[in-house]
Amino acid sequence: MTTGRKTVVLCVGALLVLSLVFGGAVSAAEKPYTPQPGNPVRKAVLDGLREWVLENHEVRIVFVVRYLKVAGGWAWAETIPQSPDGTQRYEELMALLNRTGEGWKVLHVPSGEEDAPPVDGTYFEMLLEEVPGLPRGIFPREEEKTN
Repeated sequence: MTTGRKTVVLCVGALLVLSLVFGGAVSAAEKPYTPQPGNPVRKAVLDGLREWVLENHEVRIVFVVRYLKVAGGWAWAETIPQSPDGTQRYEELMALLNRTGEGWKVLHVPSGEEDAPPVDGTYFEMLLEEVPGLPRGIFPREEEKTN
């Protein structure tokens, strides 16, 4: 192999290594996305929410997902819980979840009380101030809200 060809091979190899290193950094700061049904991330997030409901309300449920966005180990979910057979529906459940070493854990659930503040842009700004590193992009914009 000639010296010029060796240099090209080494440069290409170095570029591949750099792309792998920086590619990992890009995925760590991933753009917010909605994991679709069948996606293991979606299942893991909803399993974390299901576990929270079981621990706090002693009810086994499945979710109709109205909104779900994930980024950087954080998720915001807006769901309609129902019984596994679909015969019973429960009040809407929204939650902020964080991925930990043990899976997705619920960090915050807005109050469902009638006199509670609305879950809107002001509410999300409050969460962004309280939780360092929380990605703004996981929260719905007003035009995305379905309620």
